[in-house]
Amino acid sequence: MWILFFVILCCLYLYTRVRLYPGKFPIYSGGIPLLGNVSLFSGDTEILIYFGPIPFYIITDPDDCNAVLTSCMHRAGIAKKFAKTFVGNGLIFGPVSVWKEHRKLINPTFNQQVLDGFIETFNSQSRRLVLELQEYAGKDSFNQHVCLEKNALETVCLTTAGVDLTDQNEFNHKCVMAFRGVLDTIAKRGMNPLLHFDCFYNISNMKKEELHHVKITHELTNIVLRRKIKSQDKEQNEKSDTKFKPFLDRLLESSDKLSTQDLRDEVNTMILAGFETTSGTLSYCLLLLGTHNNIQEKCYQEINEVFGDSDRDVTKDDLPRLKYIEMVLKETMRLCPVVPYTTRVITEDLQLKNAVLRKGHLCFVGLYGAMHHPTWGPDVEQFVPERWLDTSGLNPNAFAAFGHGRRNCVGKVYAMMTMKVTMVHILRAYRVRGDYHKMRIKNLPINKPVDGHQITLFNR
Repeated sequence: MWILFFVILCCLYLYTRVRLYPGKFPIYSGGIPLLGNVSLFSGDTEILIYFGPIPFYIITDPDDCNAVLTSCMHRAGIAKKFAKTFVGNGLIFGPVSVWKEHRKLINPTFNQQVLDGFIETFNSQSRRLVLELQEYAGKDSFNQHVCLEKNALETVCLTTAGVDLTDQNEFNHKCVMAFRGVLDTIAKRGMNPLLHFDCFYNISNMKKEELHHVKITHELTNIVLRRKIKSQDKEQNEKSDTKFKPFLDRLLESSDKLSTQDLRDEVNTMILAGFETTSGTLSYCLLLLGTHNNIQEKCYQEINEVFGDSDRDVTKDDLPRLKYIEMVLKETMRLCPVVPYTTRVITEDLQLKNAVLRKGHLCFVGLYGAMHHPTWGPDVEQFVPERWLDTSGLNPNAFAAFGHGRRNCVGKVYAMMTMKVTMVHILRAYRVRGDYHKMRIKNLPINKPVDGHQITLFNR
């Protein structure tokens, strides 16, 4: 009886594959039937794989990625499910109806006038970072990412919520470790098809780990909200220019439209997105500059051209003049994207270049694959900031570090500004040495080196 049941189940499984995907999209044939092919997510091919019984398209062609991101707004249910406890219905994973309303409220707080008001904070935080890094100057290599993460967490709390947590070093470190722990847990669950099912995951040790880490991150959120609400002067806010209010102020003013849980979700989302991606990109950038000394010296020359011998702060007028540093940051994001992929639900049949994506199915949009696609040329795997000197020959869809379409990164200008300011202060104080080629990447929702971002610093 059990043998017959197994044979019928296998026949239904094979019939479903053939019926749903009759030559429309190449099916990856490796892996174990019914358990799927969870180990495959790289390269520049476009295929269909199975995570357990769930079919996923994987696409990496830049134009196809753009087509999906601009046409499909719904995040894949599996991604939302894994991150639900962590960020709830925040901008990244919230359903389209919630995302639309919240994005309308948050967009105005990221206009250029607001961002220009943050430059003083970017400078003061960069100076704090330079002082912290002095402990490692002239010594053995160290994992710089630890320092950059903590500093970026403090910065994002100051700028997006107006809350100063720089006096809580121990707690901030614990929060950074908790954010890292949550992301690790999500990654491990994603790669284990059995744990996709709540009935198995909820009784696992991994679930206990997740709840422990989430409790700490939510404690940070509670501190931010309590301090902000306590310090908020409603009468003063009514008289102030709304253009200069950080995003949390605007959300608090819209509390009649947002529940307390909505506020928590958006604060969690903004903190995670704001500190993890910028600190990750800066860490990769310094490691790459430590590997390519000639490029590092070009950055230093540009800093001298803009600032001379002065140790003054970076101003809003300085930022457009830092053209080469911007090219270096863009090339870092292309070569080492912190977020390697995103997910979408295909809401209508979608014609790509060589295949049709069927309505209702899930899609991995390979941001890493798009930015390592052959369309970049034969030097695609090399660190070449000069490729950004003339972008007329580049496919505009190939650079996907901030996503594409209406659901792209709301803080992309913020990110470039804070990273530019930080780079000026660090490179003005230190020479960097490292070896990017020794780095081994850990495949997570957030890409990180297995052994950390190891560099050596020398005082200038």
